[in-house]
Amino acid sequence: MQTECFSEKFNPNKKIDARESLLHEGFSHYQLDIDYSETDQSLLFQEFANLEEDPYASRGSNRFRRYENGIILPWKPQEIHWIPTIRRNGVNLSGYDQGKNNPEHSDMRYFNSLSERVKNSNILKDIITNDFDNTFWPTGGQNLPIYFGVHFVKLSIRSIYDKGISSPNCFHQDGEPFTFAHLVKRSCDVVGGVNYIGPIAFRDKSLKEIDRSQITKAFTLNDFLESFAVRDSVVTHHVEPISKLSNNNMLSERYMVLIDFSIMMQVI
Repeated sequence: MQTECFSEKFNPNKKIDARESLLHEGFSHYQLDIDYSETDQSLLFQEFANLEEDPYASRGSNRFRRYENGIILPWKPQEIHWIPTIRRNGVNLSGYDQGKNNPEHSDMRYFNSLSERVKNSNILKDIITNDFDNTFWPTGGQNLPIYFGVHFVKLSIRSIYDKGISSPNCFHQDGEPFTFAHLVKRSCDVVGGVNYIGPIAFRDKSLKEIDRSQITKAFTLNDFLESFAVRDSVVTHHVEPISKLSNNNMLSERYMVLIDFSIMMQVI
């Protein structure tokens, strides 16, 4: 069995107000503070273990993914309303479209949907509602429905010659006003996977193309539910690929839950 380890709890004595950081700095790096049990944690691990390979990933990306979307009504913020999936070839799928915000994928993508078990779990509901509580909207917007998307993304490698690559592999903006990212697992011998926050001028650029002295923040997520969030209109962000420290033929993995929020408006 592969050994799991997490480093010392992220800043245990420093409470970060994610909403305030998003408001004033455009990003936040913090520890998500929700109650959960070992059963909750195991449920997330099981979902990640069963993720399908990302059908849109280029060869050698070693990326696995599921996606689901839903709606929150601000006047009933504790209720989660999942959007019905579509069914193709006996598989439930959910559609995801970033418009022109992902230079690698400009069209609608369809991913395998999350399992009913994880969708109905208290831990996922608590993560979503906690994230939503940290968003803020223009005047009048607080009374409009909010669309959210949930990505479960796994990078899984076995050889020291492998890379686990997220998409897009550059500084980018997602298109949604807010994105929250929560670590579920990082294997002990994973190296890389550093998260970067940068200015808008970094958009669509790789690490090789930017002045590193202009990076706003760089950090590595290590602990269960160690998190970061970005306000899409004011920053770009990027996570570098992961690789493996030791050639022991065992899987080395990074599990992330990503949740984005967008306002829903009438279009006439």
